[in-house]
Amino acid sequence: MESTLLPRFQADLESFASSSSSFRVVDTLPSPPKYPPKTVHVLDSSFNPPTQAHLRIALSALHSNAPKPQRLVLLLATQNADKAPKPAAFEHRIAMMRLLAQNIQNQYTTSERSAQGIGADQPVAIDVGITKMPYFHDKAIVIEESGFYADPETGDQPLQVHLLGFDSLIRLLDTKYYAPEHTLAPVGALLGKHRIRVTRRTEEGNRWGTEEEQDRPREELAKGEREQEGGRREWAQSIEMVAGEGEAISSTRVRESANAGKWDDVNRLVRKRVREWIEEYQLYKESVAKG
Repeated sequence: MESTLLPRFQADLESFASSSSSFRVVDTLPSPPKYPPKTVHVLDSSFNPPTQAHLRIALSALHSNAPKPQRLVLLLATQNADKAPKPAAFEHRIAMMRLLAQNIQNQYTTSERSAQGIGADQPVAIDVGITKMPYFHDKAIVIEESGFYADPETGDQPLQVHLLGFDSLIRLLDTKYYAPEHTLAPVGALLGKHRIRVTRRTEEGNRWGTEEEQDRPREELAKGEREQEGGRREWAQSIEMVAGEGEAISSTRVRESANAGKWDDVNRLVRKRVREWIEEYQLYKESVAKG
């Protein structure tokens, strides 16, 4: 079915590129819910391709104690601060994001749905979204300004919980991204109002450090060690650090395995229908660019 949606996704991307909008939802599974969310989990990635790691991060967030009802948006930036838009075209990534959304819903338990108070037969709504904004704080702003998730009666906005890996936390708190002043002040649009949920990196020979070392950026904020750069102590309260689970997986590793025809490895790293999509369209053949 997703293959028949490729022309639609291409048209959505073209329309979005020529519009003044900075955020747009191009698909919602299974359908828009009746109730406005109290929490919107934002899983922002290149999805090049979506992996088992994306699935685990999303499910972990949905099973957290965030205010209910909740909603998840899988967000693709058509402009990225660090990554070029290759090798998989955006419409293919959106199609694979849709497959990921279906996998998340399939694994989201009936008991957790019931806990939201909206009925066990009402699965969590998952949006597939696109944005022109490359930076986390700008994404938080445009999601709110779009009004897409606001309560239609009160205008109240939900809490946004942005789901990051530890490497993304490092980028978020790196002043080189915030020209021309090169301070952390812009981050206040995210950490001053919303939250981030950071999954620690756990790969063998971890170059990111131990659990304690990965918690250090949060502690530096809490202790005021980033104040001279514009960081605020209270932002530390908006950062939740959580343990990584399962095998460490990167999209680069998937692309390398697909390029080499190591489909047993690909099967372990992505869900079945994503793997079938990659193989059918030969998305990563002769292309292993990092991202």
